[in-house]
Amino acid sequence: MSQSDIIFTFNDQMAMGVKKALDEAQIKKYIKIIGVDALPGPGNGLEQIIQGKMFASILYPTGGAEAIRTALAIINHQNYRRENILATSVIDKTNAELLALQSDKIKQQQLDIDKRQEFITEQNKIYQSQKSVLNVLVVSLVLAVVFGGISIIVIRSNWEKNKHLEIQNSEILAQQKQIVEMNSQIQQAAEIKNNFFTNISHEFKTPLTLIIAPIEDLELRKDLTEEVREQLSRIKRNAKKLQRLVSDLIDIHRISKSKIKLHAAIVYIDPFIQQVIGSFKPLFKKNRISVSYVNKTSLKEVWMDEYLMEQVLSNLLSNAIKHTAASGRIEIILEENNFKDYFYLRVLDNGLGIAPSDIEHIFDPFYQGASSRNGSGIGLAYTKQIIELHHGQITVSSKPGHGSIFTLRMPIGNGHYEPAELAGFDSGEKPLFQQQDLLDTTAKVVDNNLSFRSNKSKSIMIVEDNDEIRDYLRSLLEQDYNLFLAKDAQQATSMMKTHFPDLVITDIMLPDGSGLDILKDIKAFYQTAHIPVILLSALANEETMLEVSKLMADDYITKPFNAELLRIRISNILQSRHQLKEKYSSNVEQFERTQAEQVNDSDRRFLNNLSAIVESKLSDQRLSVDGIANDLHLSRVQLYRKVKQLLDCSVNEYIVERRLKKAKSLMAEGLTINEIFSSVGFSSASYFASAFKRKYGQSPSAYKKEFDKK
Repeated sequence: MSQSDIIFTFNDQMAMGVKKALDEAQIKKYIKIIGVDALPGPGNGLEQIIQGKMFASILYPTGGAEAIRTALAIINHQNYRRENILATSVIDKTNAELLALQSDKIKQQQLDIDKRQEFITEQNKIYQSQKSVLNVLVVSLVLAVVFGGISIIVIRSNWEKNKHLEIQNSEILAQQKQIVEMNSQIQQAAEIKNNFFTNISHEFKTPLTLIIAPIEDLELRKDLTEEVREQLSRIKRNAKKLQRLVSDLIDIHRISKSKIKLHAAIVYIDPFIQQVIGSFKPLFKKNRISVSYVNKTSLKEVWMDEYLMEQVLSNLLSNAIKHTAASGRIEIILEENNFKDYFYLRVLDNGLGIAPSDIEHIFDPFYQGASSRNGSGIGLAYTKQIIELHHGQITVSSKPGHGSIFTLRMPIGNGHYEPAELAGFDSGEKPLFQQQDLLDTTAKVVDNNLSFRSNKSKSIMIVEDNDEIRDYLRSLLEQDYNLFLAKDAQQATSMMKTHFPDLVITDIMLPDGSGLDILKDIKAFYQTAHIPVILLSALANEETMLEVSKLMADDYITKPFNAELLRIRISNILQSRHQLKEKYSSNVEQFERTQAEQVNDSDRRFLNNLSAIVESKLSDQRLSVDGIANDLHLSRVQLYRKVKQLLDCSVNEYIVERRLKKAKSLMAEGLTINEIFSSVGFSSASYFASAFKRKYGQSPSAYKKEFDKK
């Protein structure tokens, strides 16, 4: 560097670095150092020039705008200057002080501008604050005026209301007297109703006894056929069900009237629970349910009414069995709290569980949850009242699909009982819940959902969730018809996809839906709308009957039903369908008015469309099943099933039948045989003659001669 006269650097900072390096190298020669930027401020290039440490600094624009402008011109294929000279200034000692002075002046002016901006901002805040205060004052004034007016109106209204209240008060006092009198009358009426309720329940027991006793005598006879014995068993089981329900109604009424008193005594808890479990062993074995009992306490004896608590535990076990699937599990656990003053008896299962919406009502009398359709809604209400008589509580927790836990919380000892509740236990009464009555263990289990009689027999689908009634309908109809048996709407829908019955019998109340939904689906689809539907139900109100009629049910029979009446109505409906088939398979003409009323609108439209399509293409030798199915927007299989159901013949048979009928009508018009066979779509005169002879027993020429003679 010592040999250089001028050193040009990239910027002022680098120039200062060069100056420092020269000083450190102790080079005495004066070398002109030139930087770039000439930035003002302490330690920057402008100050270095004034102090003589730098010779000069170049100040020039970056040329960024010119570069971008040139690039855009090139991209857009526009004219541009190839050479762009940027204006450059040289800052040295002659003009550095002037430039520094101007820079200081600019800084001072910037400070002034900043101060003025702060002052403007502060004044704006004061203005906005004053504006907000003014707005609040204006709004407050308006509100004060409004509230003042409202107050005047309210005061005046209250004055008028007070006058009316005085009048109403006197009327209310008079009505209170009437309510007291009416309450007394209501209590008397309720007592009369309760007495009637009890008496009529007792009256039910007499005919039930006269039903059950003779049946038990008949069952002892050895000359009965298996069918008769099965019918007697069915009658006995359902009579006992009714007897148990009547007993439950009487007992729950007696508890509500405080007519049942406790007879608490010492009960050895382990043998007691094992005995109740033992009475259910046939049911556990039949349903392949495992059961276990664990006593996690040191308790050996407890104070309770053994008769009533047996009913409680039997009812809980019965419910657990009903709602636990095969190969399920039921557990009974005895525990006590830390203070040893209460014990907990828990009954757990891994069954269906209880819906959250049903939990809060599960102990209400006569309440039935979504998953319970066969019960009376009495058992758990009765159980709760018995537990409360023992000064205990019963709770339930459940998770749908994972099972339920019923917990009994009972006091330990006998200090919580009244002296009258500690009387001796009288075992003269029999428990209401007998093993053979709880789940119908003697009921016949039918594993097969089909009953086939013959290919010529009509087929009927039966949809009924009650096993007893479904089995009874099976025994009633299996001698005459082929049967498809479904226990719920889902199974019925699945069967309808593979079977097309001639008739459907369905209950309205089903576990997973309604028989009305099945009716809607059958009548809504073109392929099944022709199938007649008979509804069976215990509902006999006008609303249900009206809805059934709107949905085009073919018949409606209420339970209990007469077996012979059901047979006759089934036969009449199927006979009416057969007549319809005969009509459409043997005549070219449309329905007569009287016969048209025997078929629903959907079937009538189908047959009319089929008739119109075949009639319009009768002369076409290429007329085929596929072509007709395509015109009717059906598959070949659907068309075949529909025609088979309604007309009891194949589609080809129907076409030939129509052609032969048309040929007879053309003979009546005087056409020759040669003209006729091609007009009705036969490929040759010989084929026409053989088909005609098979149908009518004589050749077309012989038939025409006889007709001409007439």
